[in-house]
Amino acid sequence: MGRSDCQKAFRSPGLHVGFTIIEAVIAIAFVGIIAALAMSRILRSDTYNAIIVRDQVISLSRAAQQRSIGRSDLVLTLSPAGNNLDIQVEDENGVIQRASLDLRGVTLTADVNELDSCTSTPGADALTTSNDLVLEFDELGDLLEGGVTGSVAYPETVTSGARLCINGDPARSICWSASGYAYAGDCVD
Repeated sequence: MGRSDCQKAFRSPGLHVGFTIIEAVIAIAFVGIIAALAMSRILRSDTYNAIIVRDQVISLSRAAQQRSIGRSDLVLTLSPAGNNLDIQVEDENGVIQRASLDLRGVTLTADVNELDSCTSTPGADALTTSNDLVLEFDELGDLLEGGVTGSVAYPETVTSGARLCINGDPARSICWSASGYAYAGDCVD
């Protein structure tokens, strides 16, 4: 008996082991569709909006701080306008950078020098179409003054930092240290 005869003897007719490439691709596609449907049910769009708002505000704030170093004072303004948050960075020559973010399902409150948890908001002011958050960076990149326009204390000299509470959730919120550094999470006073 030759080698090919032995191989034929051990094979069972009609027995296939494994998947074809087409079967594997179809199985992966089904798993992907089911996972996408499950994730859309678990995570709501306002969760995404809050995270996007947080990350973009932090990014633009850090860029504003970097641009202010060695230059004249720079102002970061967050202005809610309907379902959008308009963000602009400007110096004495005008607007340097602008961005507009989707605010659907997102509520914002802010305060300067009150860095307690977002669940306790003794001096926090809601950002509305008539109340903006304004933060001014000096030539060292430190926060100079700021606050929510329309509040009693505005503008206030920044001594301990600022916070922006997103949906009242500390994990999705933004803090600025007095040195102007923006970071995500609950602020520490």
